[in-house]
Amino acid sequence: MRRHRTTAVLLVLAGLAATVVTTPAGGGRTGAVPRLVFPLVAKTDLWDNYGDPRPNGRHAGIDMENPWHAPVVAVEDGSVKYWDSGLGGCMLYLYGRSGTTYMYIHLNNDLTPRNDNKGGCVKGVTFVVPNGAKVTAGQLVAWNGDSGDANGNPHLHFEVHPSGGVDVDPYKHLKRAVKPLFAARTGAVFSLALRGKLVAAGAGAATLDVDRVRQYPGGRWLDIDVREVELTVPLETDVTGFDELAGASRRQYKKPSDVTAYTLKANATPGAIVGAPGVLLLGRVTATSPTG
Repeated sequence: MRRHRTTAVLLVLAGLAATVVTTPAGGGRTGAVPRLVFPLVAKTDLWDNYGDPRPNGRHAGIDMENPWHAPVVAVEDGSVKYWDSGLGGCMLYLYGRSGTTYMYIHLNNDLTPRNDNKGGCVKGVTFVVPNGAKVTAGQLVAWNGDSGDANGNPHLHFEVHPSGGVDVDPYKHLKRAVKPLFAARTGAVFSLALRGKLVAAGAGAATLDVDRVRQYPGGRWLDIDVREVELTVPLETDVTGFDELAGASRRQYKKPSDVTAYTLKANATPGAIVGAPGVLLLGRVTATSPTG
């Protein structure tokens, strides 16, 4: 249910002006909001609640329904700064290369899923990267939570401030954002397990409708909004039980199979992070029970 109590979170904008903003390579700040990477790897209920009246003023961002402790990622390259307040709780400012400032608000402050509010706003509980770190788009920076006046209602409040100035409606930028399949810093080594339905195969490719993803090393299974992911199938891929994957022609299934696909270890690229067609390489695939 949409029961947010998030306030306008009228943060101290002087803090924005006091922080150095990174600039695009080869030039200065553009002043334009670029196409973003979506700020979470998680199932998300998104609607436009920007400007809604709240007890303490106009709502300056978008509230999104997301699971507790969902991975929160950088929406563009830039640098980060920790912040906290009574209303916003644990917060992160991202100063993008474009000159846009983004605010991530109500981040995690719990040590357990029981909403204990005992963790504070610190690295390892709230934040994943050091204060002041330079980050790349799609990199894990924090964990979603319910700190501040969102207590008991985990969600992300997200703001967009072009050129570090006044807020604008983030909704259109979030609607056109590219959703990350997993969170990683560009260049980091990763592999994935993808659960879903095998809907097409052959001609060197496999297409899955994916609803769960797990990242290695160290990741856990995450439920995501169902999305189509096309994997490249190298000649050496283990296709035991799925001979059609090695076929010369492409086959579309009338009754898709429930499978878990494992990708080969690789270095993260922007295309890999957002699951661009053909970028991820299939290592093996196994049948999965629908409830598994």
